[in-house]
Amino acid sequence: MKKKGKTMNNHEETVLNENAVNESEKAQTEETVQNAETNENVEVPTQEEWAEALKKCVEERDTYKDMALRSQAEFANFKRRNATVRTDAYDDGVRETIFAILPIIDNLELAIKHAEQQSDSDAMVEGVKMTLRLLMDAMGKLGLEEVESEGVMFDPEKHNAIMREPGGEADMIAEVFQKGYKVKDKIIRYAMVKVFSGEE
Repeated sequence: MKKKGKTMNNHEETVLNENAVNESEKAQTEETVQNAETNENVEVPTQEEWAEALKKCVEERDTYKDMALRSQAEFANFKRRNATVRTDAYDDGVRETIFAILPIIDNLELAIKHAEQQSDSDAMVEGVKMTLRLLMDAMGKLGLEEVESEGVMFDPEKHNAIMREPGGEADMIAEVFQKGYKVKDKIIRYAMVKVFSGEE
């Protein structure tokens, strides 16, 4: 009787296992069916939608590329402007320095002129001339140039007329009282001159 009871238990166990397998297969089948139904509900983009999405991506790419190029150009302009500002500041500093030295040049030239008129020692005159030449050479390396004034027509951009003299050719410079100078084509001191009026 014990054997029969044991056999029945094994049979029951087999039936239970088969039922469990069947339930598992059924669940898997239902899940597969549900997944299939879900996949059927997913909308696949049409060719037009893909083309529209691609067009949008290209437009965004072009926008970002344009922004990057603009940023690079603005940075290059910024560097250029800064370089120009530095150069201008340096040039202005040179002009101011030279302008401060111009009275020394004037006095040296006057000393030479008076010494020559007074027939003073040639050695002293030559020494002052050499000093003036050295100074002018040094200033020339910084860009100092004398404004052309003698024997030329009056130019308000370069000359300051403080007197008029009758006769001569109208607006021709008759005499230079004080030399004018420029640094890198920018006037730092106008030449003080006397001009002919052209009238007798």
